[in-house]
Amino acid sequence: MITERVKANKVDERISENFTKIKIGGEAEIISGNTVIQCTNKFTRYLMSTILVAICNSYKYAYVDATYQTLAYHTLASLFDSRVGRDTSTPTNPDMSDLVDKEDVAPSSKTRKLIRDEEMWLFMVEFTFRWDAGVLPDMTIGELGVYLRTDNDDWTSGLVNPERFTTSGAQIFIGSGSGKRLCSRIASADGAFDAFEFYGSIDPLTFKWRFQVAIL
Repeated sequence: MITERVKANKVDERISENFTKIKIGGEAEIISGNTVIQCTNKFTRYLMSTILVAICNSYKYAYVDATYQTLAYHTLASLFDSRVGRDTSTPTNPDMSDLVDKEDVAPSSKTRKLIRDEEMWLFMVEFTFRWDAGVLPDMTIGELGVYLRTDNDDWTSGLVNPERFTTSGAQIFIGSGSGKRLCSRIASADGAFDAFEFYGSIDPLTFKWRFQVAIL
């Protein structure tokens, strides 16, 4: 009888917790030749601070070029990009704004898409970056990074009723911005994957990063 009561209480607790939490996570997929590596990332502070600014910012409209323009929340993805790096020994730190030993070669192509699974209440954005054969040099790949346009997180805590925006023609951006910053790092030094020799002169490289939000 006591065991049944304890079990029932745990079930009640779990039911009462439904839809009270949001879990944020990132996962990555690295494809080189016939090798597919599944791994998770570590975030930097710039991604989290920009999400908060996007939610908290008080401007919905701004006056630009004699017309009212809807505030465009494309701060994060408007400059999405990726790079690979050689570092194999430096763990990820939330203050990082760039890879440690970056090969500064842009992907040959990059796309993004939104995905939702309402049955699981899982929403995600998937970024796909591809370097064609001959674009990257032969190298040891020990780190990969995703770069997004971020807000400056220089606000003093706590910032009351923030009104952070800048304009560019008819486009309106949250915050003064800093261009592209590292928001997600997948590093062998964090144990995310084993560093590997990549022969860029003959092989393409595909890197997918999924930013996931789930209601629990």
